[in-house]
Amino acid sequence: MNDLDDAVSPGMERSNGRSNGRSTGRSRSKVRLAVGAIVVFYFLVQLAGLPAFGLTDDDDFYIPAGISYSTWLGHALTLRDGAFSQAQVDAAFSINKEHPPFAKYVFGVCHFALRGLVGPFDSARVGTVLFSTVAALLLCILAIHGLGRRRGLLAGGCAVLCLLLLPRFYFHSHAATLDVPVATMYLATATLALMAERSWRAAIASGAVFGLATATKLNAPFFLLPYGVFLLLTRMPRFVSAPESATFPARLRSWFGGGTSEAPPRPDAGFVRLPRIPLTLVAMATVGPLVFWGSWPWLWWDTFARVGEYVGFHLHHYGIYFLYFGRIYSSDPYAPWHAPFVMAATTVPLAIWALLAAGVLLGRRALWGSLRASGEARLQSEGSLLLTALLHLFFTISVVAFFPGPKYGGEKLFMPAFPFICLLAGYGALRLCEAVREGARVSEERSRGLGSSLVSGLRSGLGFAWVGWVTVGVALLSSLALGLRFGAYALSSYNGLAGGLAGATALGFERQYYDVAYRDLVVWFNEHAEKGATVHFLPNNWEYVRTYRWYARGGFLRPDLRVVDHEAQASYIVITHERRFSRYSDDLLRYRATPIAFERRVDGVPLYTVLRVR
Repeated sequence: MNDLDDAVSPGMERSNGRSNGRSTGRSRSKVRLAVGAIVVFYFLVQLAGLPAFGLTDDDDFYIPAGISYSTWLGHALTLRDGAFSQAQVDAAFSINKEHPPFAKYVFGVCHFALRGLVGPFDSARVGTVLFSTVAALLLCILAIHGLGRRRGLLAGGCAVLCLLLLPRFYFHSHAATLDVPVATMYLATATLALMAERSWRAAIASGAVFGLATATKLNAPFFLLPYGVFLLLTRMPRFVSAPESATFPARLRSWFGGGTSEAPPRPDAGFVRLPRIPLTLVAMATVGPLVFWGSWPWLWWDTFARVGEYVGFHLHHYGIYFLYFGRIYSSDPYAPWHAPFVMAATTVPLAIWALLAAGVLLGRRALWGSLRASGEARLQSEGSLLLTALLHLFFTISVVAFFPGPKYGGEKLFMPAFPFICLLAGYGALRLCEAVREGARVSEERSRGLGSSLVSGLRSGLGFAWVGWVTVGVALLSSLALGLRFGAYALSSYNGLAGGLAGATALGFERQYYDVAYRDLVVWFNEHAEKGATVHFLPNNWEYVRTYRWYARGGFLRPDLRVVDHEAQASYIVITHERRFSRYSDDLLRYRATPIAFERRVDGVPLYTVLRVR
């Protein structure tokens, strides 16, 4: 029997008697325990990586903002006098007001809760780890919803492993920035929107979660683009395939009325009601803006003017340097449209791309089933999952590619794409194993038909049906190898398509960005620099002035060491090899004869060089 036959999702399962009910209850409990174990494992691995990753320049924007916002939140919850006055709200939220507050609340709360355990900045970064862990949970929920408990658990578990093995996503999961939080909230909105195909409660909840996603980062409202296409593709067949006798209002209601367990309208009935719009869209259009506004106190006064200021900042965002195929782009002109697609193609491990391709290829029947008005419900459920993932994957990258704004930071602007890549890869792993098992079964039947019991016995004894899982295991191990190869320098990772970091550097891609203040460099200075040593970074010193203050505040940097503003004051010059700065070549030329005190190379490519100048 094909595995699709037993892919019963929670919304479709039937209970036949008390014994079946007890069996279903035990099955649900086992699945919940398994999902819990997967998520806890993911969280612990993420948490273990926290001390490895250096501070980024954005950490210094969002951590202070989070501390300020959560301080106000504490005052508001305890009803402190004046907490809700415009003066106090504006004072608290004037920091980093160009971005919404939701993720920064989490950073601030984690800072105050955990600073005594892990220090002032790693405590805030735990908030990002929590967001990343929620993304892992959502992948499992999505897979189980679309594929049923057993198959969904396998696909979801593989998807979580893939997410864990994305070097760049792993890095971003440890930085107090908005990219992983918005990826998680975007994924949460997509999860509820898909569940709303069967549940009005999920439809209403999707509005609130969409509001929180919008209150995380500006990526979130673009969710409506792929979701609108999803509605068109899945509702249009109902409209087109309605009986010829159906009135035009009946066709419209058939189109817009999906998403609940109600019976479809009878085509021969009289209709006077207006066409129904999916409840999910209604919730997103009504509840969503209210949640967005309510979660951001800075908008409570002069709302329209301040929303305009917020949107205007991003419509006219200042230029940020981006090195792409050897050319430096900023605001005039922006990097070409294909840059985000190339960055995605060269930074995700090739094995994960291969699993994704297998999923799309082997799932094409289910994908087509989601576009048909009549068909197996289980195929439609599975196909809707695939269609959702493919649409959001394409649009989350395309918005960055075609938006008339700066493209920078490698993959950071399309971070919401990565969970969908992993969901499709997890599905591909499942379908690959099913295909191998089905092939082994057919081959065994043919062998028996030929009377070759020996061949049949050998195949059964060798466990040929597990070849698929071995193949998946090898793919995951190869992705793990890429992550281990770059370790704490995951932001410099490139896959084999680019030829690793060495090949990417030769192509004219960025070796690194974010002005990462690597922790091993802090350790080196602590161990080797003389008392009272001063340091200056080239070509972008001011970012390191900010991040090294956090290292000093947290006790990670010797108190006598300082990052100074001018080269002439420095006893050490650190050149971070970032070609996107136009002065980089001149800096290299000026210090070409200076002795190297220490250099960090990854994949044979220097990331930073420490020079002793006096």
